[in-house]
Amino acid sequence: MFDTELKRLESTVRQISQTVSSTASIAAYLEDKDLANEVVNGLVSNDIILSAALTNKQTVLAKSILYKDQGALPFYLPNPFILQENIGIIYVVPNTLYIEQNARDSAFSSVQTLLVVVLPMLLLFAVLALFLISRPLGHLSKQLASVLPGSAQRIYVDPLNDQNEIGKIGKDINVMLANTETLFEQERSLRVEVEKLEKRFRLMFERSSSPTVLVKEHGEVILVNDAAKDLLAGMGIDSEERFPENLGQFCKTPDILYTFTENSIKLKQVMQSEFEFTNPLTLSSVWLSLIILNTKSDGQWYFQVFLADITARKTMLNQLSHRAQRDSLTSLYNRYGAELTLMEWIDSETQFSLLLIDLDKFKPVNDIYGHNAGDEVLKQIAKRLAQLVPNTELVSRWGGDEFVVAIKDVNIVKVNHMAQQVLDEINTSITYEKNGHRIELNVSASIGIAHFPMHADSLKGLVECADVAMYSVKKTSKNNFTIYST
Repeated sequence: MFDTELKRLESTVRQISQTVSSTASIAAYLEDKDLANEVVNGLVSNDIILSAALTNKQTVLAKSILYKDQGALPFYLPNPFILQENIGIIYVVPNTLYIEQNARDSAFSSVQTLLVVVLPMLLLFAVLALFLISRPLGHLSKQLASVLPGSAQRIYVDPLNDQNEIGKIGKDINVMLANTETLFEQERSLRVEVEKLEKRFRLMFERSSSPTVLVKEHGEVILVNDAAKDLLAGMGIDSEERFPENLGQFCKTPDILYTFTENSIKLKQVMQSEFEFTNPLTLSSVWLSLIILNTKSDGQWYFQVFLADITARKTMLNQLSHRAQRDSLTSLYNRYGAELTLMEWIDSETQFSLLLIDLDKFKPVNDIYGHNAGDEVLKQIAKRLAQLVPNTELVSRWGGDEFVVAIKDVNIVKVNHMAQQVLDEINTSITYEKNGHRIELNVSASIGIAHFPMHADSLKGLVECADVAMYSVKKTSKNNFTIYST
């Protein structure tokens, strides 16, 4: 408003100057100073003009007392008789202070008028906004704040607002509350179901008779059920330590245990194996079966470790294996047990000598003195051979009255020496009591010897070679030994 008024007053200055330009042109043409003074005085009489001056081409014809060239606006005066020719100039100095003050007063007056109109409108708008918008929204907000999330509560929508935006907001809020209630009901239902499943899981896990440990991928133990706690506590193992280090410190083959666990985690496969441990509390051996099952949940790998104490089963299997490989009469290896050991020697390419021993004059002992006497002869000979042959070698009852001695040596002198010792032990009389009478029982032996791998590269071939050598002794002298020769 101020700028507009200022421009209007400046335009007025120009218009006044244009108004007197005709009279000023005549005064300049005639060089009439009196007329020029009247023009200047007429200009200065206007409040918006501070001072003025009128000149022609040669001289100043008239000027006001306060006239200064600074800030003067020039207006050129045309020749009254010759077009396109200027005959003089009117210099007008606007009253800047008056013009600005007048523009300022005018603008202030306009603002006052505007405020008189606008302020009541603003007040009216504020009142309308308060009653039509703020209060209804505040009422909705207050109701919403009092609603319990997930409940059946809804906010009240005034019928007066039913068709406007406030009513629409209230209805939308009620729809949101209804959806929220539905979600809460679903969440409550899911929570109840999860709690039931968790209880069942914990019941199954914690009270399971199968010792189970749940472990993170890097070995951190998360859950240990009661059966596993009892098993590990009985072995003196801390169930809270990292797996498999807690077991490895008592395992007789820790490197195999660690490799087994690493492979299971790396391959993400079900792995099963059996390991022998030393119980630090009793210093006894304990066998555990380990089954590792990998599972992934929420991007994290876990593995379940199922433990089983198989010590009793291992003991029973060892006993059965011992019985299967031992002769019930002499407690020596039977033929099956001896073959297993000899096959291991052959697989490892161990050189050895096999002595096949067949007793001479054993049948008459059975016929004359009975089978009990024969059994006593077999037991005594087995005992002597077991004492004669080192534990690193092999002594077995091959079957009937046949024995086998195997030594890890193929040196002829040493083998012959061993064969002679065997003969000497067998030739020594055996005392047997029958019906209160002491009887001296005497038997001898024929021994066939074969070397591995010189004579045969298989157990069957080696036994056949020793058998040929043994029968050659029986057919000739008996009570002697010989080495197989082709």
